[in-house]
Amino acid sequence: MSSPALEPDGEPATLPAWLRARSDDELTRLFELRPDLATPPPPDFDILAARLEIRVSVLRALDSLDTFALEAGAVLTLLPGPVTVGRLAELCGGLDVRAAVRALRARGLVWGDGDELRLVGTAADLLGDRALGLGRAARDCLAAYRVPQLARLATALGVARAGRVALGGRTARLGAPGQERGAAVTKETLVAEVAERLGDPAVVRGLAAECSPAAGRILARLAEGPARGATAEAGRLLAVAAARTPVEELLARGLLVGVDADEVEMPREVGLALRGDRPTGILHPAPPELTGRQVAPASVDPAAALAAETVVRHVATLLQAWGVSPIVPLRTGGLSVRDLRAVARLLEIPEPEAAFVVELAGAAGLVDTTAGVDVRIVPTTTFDRWSVDSTALRWALLVEGWVRSASVASLVGDRDERGRQVSALSVDVRRSAAPATRAEVLAALAAAPDGVAPTAQSVRALLSWRAPRRGGALQERLVDATIEEAELLGLTGRGAAATTGRLLSTLLAEGAGAVGTTPFGPGLAAKPGSFADALADALAPLLPEPVDELLLQADLTAVAPGPLVAEVAAELARLADIESTGAATVYRFSEESLRRALDAGSSPADIHGLLTRLSRGGVPQALTYLVDDTARRHGRLRSGPAESYLRCDDPALLSEVVASRRTQTLGLRRIAPTVVISRLPVVELLDGLRVAGFAPAAEGPDGRVVVSRPETHRTPARARSAAADPAAVRRGQLRDAVKLVRRGDENARALRLAGGAATTFGNSEVEGLVRSAPLILVRLQAAVRERRRVLIGYVDQQGTPSDRIVRPTALDGGWLTAWDETAAAPRRFVLHRVTAVADVVDPFAGV
Repeated sequence: MSSPALEPDGEPATLPAWLRARSDDELTRLFELRPDLATPPPPDFDILAARLEIRVSVLRALDSLDTFALEAGAVLTLLPGPVTVGRLAELCGGLDVRAAVRALRARGLVWGDGDELRLVGTAADLLGDRALGLGRAARDCLAAYRVPQLARLATALGVARAGRVALGGRTARLGAPGQERGAAVTKETLVAEVAERLGDPAVVRGLAAECSPAAGRILARLAEGPARGATAEAGRLLAVAAARTPVEELLARGLLVGVDADEVEMPREVGLALRGDRPTGILHPAPPELTGRQVAPASVDPAAALAAETVVRHVATLLQAWGVSPIVPLRTGGLSVRDLRAVARLLEIPEPEAAFVVELAGAAGLVDTTAGVDVRIVPTTTFDRWSVDSTALRWALLVEGWVRSASVASLVGDRDERGRQVSALSVDVRRSAAPATRAEVLAALAAAPDGVAPTAQSVRALLSWRAPRRGGALQERLVDATIEEAELLGLTGRGAAATTGRLLSTLLAEGAGAVGTTPFGPGLAAKPGSFADALADALAPLLPEPVDELLLQADLTAVAPGPLVAEVAAELARLADIESTGAATVYRFSEESLRRALDAGSSPADIHGLLTRLSRGGVPQALTYLVDDTARRHGRLRSGPAESYLRCDDPALLSEVVASRRTQTLGLRRIAPTVVISRLPVVELLDGLRVAGFAPAAEGPDGRVVVSRPETHRTPARARSAAADPAAVRRGQLRDAVKLVRRGDENARALRLAGGAATTFGNSEVEGLVRSAPLILVRLQAAVRERRRVLIGYVDQQGTPSDRIVRPTALDGGWLTAWDETAAAPRRFVLHRVTAVADVVDPFAGV
């Protein structure tokens, strides 16, 4: 028997031994890149090595690799391991493969010290499946052929051995006519010999030269990739002399193999031979360039700042309205179509943009549903604190919520799988891939040259290169939505990355570098409190300075020449209504708006004093008259419960009220010269009198005017992320996991080495007995891949244990398919009933 290769420290060159020699920093980084490996912490390095082979884990790791790293891994599958980095670079046409190797090795997909590279078995299976546009190995392609087909193909390829193929009582002639017949040959041996002939490039090129030009064109197309093609002639495996069509010519010579009733495949060996000096085909070592329209760089930041100020104002306006009039959600949760349309009318924006504003407020924790039975959608207590912050900080908090959120506002209005319309603020708009995609899109936009507004198509192409395995319709939609939302948020201006967008991309990249799990995640809070502060500091210089003065005009309007100081904006909101927004905001004063201020407790002197203080050029006479006239009429009529009453010191005015046709529905009845009663509640009586053109005021039991302020509704804000550094906490946990692995490995290593000693089973020698479920799975996967015999312990449905020597052929869906040497027949085993696996030692190995 030959001895296994040894590492420098004397250990066999195995994956567990390689992991055991890694530093704590390297293992921590491995756990950061593949967190599923550390959940829960593996008890030793053998179990960790087994987890590295788990298909789902390997698929997740491959999803995080860029195109060239995947191509470099696929190239490794074309060579028997170990492969040196120099040999890999040579096969890749002299390209620099060091970064790709580092990415593969850091994720545990490639292992080996120094210059040697070995692919993890499962990674080799996944990357080698039609790698680089090539087909499967000839041995796998030929497995579907029956014995007579194999015999005919072997004859065409000039297999040297003559004999008879025997399988299941059937025989087939092997060798040229007239040759002496030898011993019977199994199908497996025949497949191996045919595959060996196809593995000779000179033989393949000679066979291709015999074909017609039409067949040569088919070969050239399939050799370039992909290696499969559809044809109705897939089952026609004729003798070379009988072949009439181009496909039949290729099938007869084994250059194509019929793998299905209507599909053919070019074996990998054939494709490599036909590709000649470029066996890997066209590789993609560099990402595609971003392309788009040119914009003036000086116009980007101002446009972004205007968008940032606008989105802050939209959120504030929306939540102020919802604080006064809470929204009743749908029974299934979320906002109704009618309420979403009302939001669009309130903000004077399209419905898709209104859905984004609603989801943005929810992502920032500014709005939520109340607890209890009578559920309402109302602002949270966080909104009150948010409202008094500066515009830049309010915007930064919105952006922070957006990059963390899994909600995708562009899905609002779509139909789900049950045909129901997707609502804003519902769970149906959440997609787990959204935060990572946003970070990737922002990084792509920030990578564009100054003054270039990349097209969505070029951004999608760049992201496709960076993570080609993460694609699909949802990914494309998330990319388009992120580009649009970045413009609405002010992270881009006129389509190009603004200063704020580039800073956000840098912060996200720093967080990903610290955490290593996703391009966002806990890394956002790597510096507590600094994320939003840094964004706010970047936006503040781009915004105009807040002003505390107005231009009052004779047409009863006021123009704010810039964003108002928060306190001034709150006071002005009680006196006037916003008429238009933009770089300058226009407010309009009316009797109704002034009465609102008087109802809230403001006196005429307070209103005059505020207007005088805010006015840059004095208060117009028309506005002064409007304030005085409204104040003079306000409160002359007073209402109280009787169900309600109405009293007035002016009997003539009271007579006018009772006699008016507009008040006949109020049910007024005069009981004294200065007193009228009504059957309506006070609120309805006041509203009715105001509609009729009068200006009453509510009166309390003590006769004083009741100050009526609009009722505001709030719900407690949900807990946000803790102030502690989650990235540091996570990294510390992973370091602790590494220590647990080392400690457990030291304790179990001696027992495991003892369990690997050679023993005998019947007339066979076995070694490396394992009983752990992960190790059993890995050992069986390796046996399928290497086509070697193993001993398995198995418990049948009746609970009877048995030991069997098998040759595994497939492992899929919880079943092991193998040739059972005990029963001399193929058999399927339930995977979870396999209790142990050991390698059967070949007594002739190394001879």
